[in-house]
Amino acid sequence: MSTATEAVTLPNTVPEVMAAACQMAGLDDFGDRQFVEGLTRVLDGFRNEAQLSAIGEQLAYGGVINMLVNRLRYVRDIKAHPEILDEKIDRPIVILGLPRTGTTKLQRVLSASPQALAMMYWRMMNPAPFPGEDPDNPIERIQMARDAVQMITAQFPGFVARHPTEAEVPDEEVLLMQGSFQCVVTWLFARMPSFYDFSMNTDQRPLYDFLHGQMQYMQWQQGGARGRSWVMKSPCHTGVLDTLLQVFPDAVVVHCHRDAEVILPSMCGLTEEMRRVHSDHIDRAVIGPEMLDYFGTNMDRYLAIRDALPADRILDVHYQEIVDDVASVIRRIYARAGREVDAETLANARQFEEQRPQHYLGSYRYAAPDYGLTPAMINARFADYRRRFAGFQ
Repeated sequence: MSTATEAVTLPNTVPEVMAAACQMAGLDDFGDRQFVEGLTRVLDGFRNEAQLSAIGEQLAYGGVINMLVNRLRYVRDIKAHPEILDEKIDRPIVILGLPRTGTTKLQRVLSASPQALAMMYWRMMNPAPFPGEDPDNPIERIQMARDAVQMITAQFPGFVARHPTEAEVPDEEVLLMQGSFQCVVTWLFARMPSFYDFSMNTDQRPLYDFLHGQMQYMQWQQGGARGRSWVMKSPCHTGVLDTLLQVFPDAVVVHCHRDAEVILPSMCGLTEEMRRVHSDHIDRAVIGPEMLDYFGTNMDRYLAIRDALPADRILDVHYQEIVDDVASVIRRIYARAGREVDAETLANARQFEEQRPQHYLGSYRYAAPDYGLTPAMINARFADYRRRFAGFQ
């Protein structure tokens, strides 16, 4: 989803992608090269494990180069404007939990508030301004994201139906996090067992430091916080909440809940469509056990982390509350954040909800047996979670 591949035809090694990024950006300082180990593992996985299709190669390697171009521009801008690193990320709202629990809707209605800083898809796709960009009218970056979304929608409607994607709508900050080359979401999009093992067993602090820096960069471009708070969201945060809180210690954490027996098959369906973006070799019998293991492990880690936190540190919300009465959920979150809910915030949330009803970009189906799972297997794997949050199932 980047024009970067025009400079070099499908570079696929670390020296090649870094050289391609330098050529495209006209820069050569990547800053701290801690990321190179993760980059090496991503590229090794792309070549040796992911079974990329022709379009998958373009998207995978082009996406990596685009991330590196943005890193180069970020490092340049930090040197020119060191005040970027003085930006304070104040009390971000962080939505987490298992996937398919209403997290996307909640992030997007909260982001419609004038009190919010939104993780806009177009901005995360290219957090660095383009050369010569008008700061008040970044139309080139927006248009690139529109073109990318149009292509994804046309080529992979199953993915967009399951995860509605729009250039000028908020999305998960994993779009930024993948630029650290440590984010497990890269494995969700392209099956690479070796990268999964690396991501799950390496210190995630560099990833969250990178995310924090990117948020400072984007906030600075928007004239500073000016009383606004970021609205963050990803199931990936769940199992590393302790690390997230090291970097964002005053975060307002919201955990969305839903029956694991429902959400795991749904997530299997989403993962199938995510991987179809990059590969023609999709095995449902592999996806089911992998999702059960990953999200089960994530939840095990989360429960241990949560036991060490104050009892009222996290706000628990049920999926059905988000579906039926999201305004009341917004009020509870704002109360936890010490903010007043104004009429504009609620009106914007209602408008967003009305304009984008459930399944507005397509309907879909899913079933546990399609992925080699049974309700008994899912319930057994999430037994501790179900006991702990029985009132939210």
